[in-house]
Amino acid sequence: MNIFSKLSLGIAALCISISASAGFSVGATRVIYNGNVKEASLSVKNTEDSNVYLIRSWVSSDKKGEKVPFITTPPLFRIEPGQDNAIRITQTSSALAQDKESVYWLNTLAIPPAGKEKNSLQFSINTRIKLIYRPTALNNKDAIAKAYQQLTFSRAGSAITASNPTPYYVNMTKVSVNGKELKEGYMVPPKSSFKIDNAPAGNSITWQAINDFGGLTEKAKASI
Repeated sequence: MNIFSKLSLGIAALCISISASAGFSVGATRVIYNGNVKEASLSVKNTEDSNVYLIRSWVSSDKKGEKVPFITTPPLFRIEPGQDNAIRITQTSSALAQDKESVYWLNTLAIPPAGKEKNSLQFSINTRIKLIYRPTALNNKDAIAKAYQQLTFSRAGSAITASNPTPYYVNMTKVSVNGKELKEGYMVPPKSSFKIDNAPAGNSITWQAINDFGGLTEKAKASI
């Protein structure tokens, strides 16, 4: 019987969301799907020297009941020790907004072989990264690079609201208010805002953003 078709008695399968794990890794922290391409791809690798993994991939949404306009191929495949493979993402609907970006989640679930010992514990690793759809008309490198600098901020009590007038998602990180760094990162939607609760007192804010390649931008500064 195939090692993936039967679980040993007493095995518990746990799913956790991380960007990489011992034995399995993905080649990016986000995938940008440009509207003028037929498909995008994500590389995956089995970094083990002996274990085989079964990989399941799919695209999901945070919006309950939303029909996801992307499919992945292959949706299920076996990856041998040391082997690289690629997951292809294809758009299935043209109903996406064309005046701003849309965000989804690309999931890769790595299912390990069943344990040889009874009552062994197996972990199924779900790597979840952003899949950002960028309409063709918005594929402007200069505008994309400067989007994070366009954020404006306002305060109401202990809450700070970050407003994003651009059509791009801005992933804020290394956020500090009056020199006190906040522990979390924040994703500010395009043409919308995001409220940061329980922010430190002060009227000076600095931040960086995560770019298309997973790197950090230069620091930006604004008054609240």
